[in-house]
Amino acid sequence: MLRFAAQDFCRASSLIGQVYAQVNSGTIPTKKSWNVIAGELGNLQRLCEKLALDSTLAQIKRLKEIFLDTENQHQVNIANLSRDIMEVQIRLSDELEARMLFLMNPEEARYFGENQFSPKVAERFPDAVFDMNEAGKCFATERSTACVFHLMRVTEHGLHAIATRLGITDQRPNWEPIIAKIDSELKLPYEKRQFKGSADLLANISTHLHAIKVAWRNRTMHVETKHTTEEGREIYGATRGLMRYLAEQI
Repeated sequence: MLRFAAQDFCRASSLIGQVYAQVNSGTIPTKKSWNVIAGELGNLQRLCEKLALDSTLAQIKRLKEIFLDTENQHQVNIANLSRDIMEVQIRLSDELEARMLFLMNPEEARYFGENQFSPKVAERFPDAVFDMNEAGKCFATERSTACVFHLMRVTEHGLHAIATRLGITDQRPNWEPIIAKIDSELKLPYEKRQFKGSADLLANISTHLHAIKVAWRNRTMHVETKHTTEEGREIYGATRGLMRYLAEQI
């Protein structure tokens, strides 16, 4: 998948259209605009190279040579130049028709470019960075179920940190027994607690874990589970809140 510079493409394509209209009317561009056109053809060439628009590229290169030759612009055949410019548009249209382009709205683009987790989370849990990035890209491309599975993998790193704090030796801890142990600890009288002085920490961790539990609705691991974009956003927010808190407090 390629990142497409739509604004550059529109500017270059629009200029080509303007040049065609001018040349088609029988007017040769001025020497100053001649250089500008050559530059924009270069920009369009680079964009087409990224999209592998080979046929359009061949025509752009042919046309660019004409506009780079500023000394002989007065000898250019207007009719031929007009056809050459139109040929770029025709080839471009034909080749783009064979490709599939997707457009992201500003929110999606933000998630695709950055994973939305706090930098402290990446610093505290470097092994989770891959899944944080993939979760953001999946959310941006509306693959919410895939996004949730990556978020689950991110959460595993947080659960391992919590389990270590609680003295749980399971290398792949599940959040249910962790919630149960925390809630059980908080219900005990102070003198009987194992983790004295950590009540606020444990209470906040429990709150975050319960939020994830509600968001996941205990069904993420089922094969038939599918998540909507709104559910993905809810789970994303809950996971992000948990991991930020753990990165700052543990």
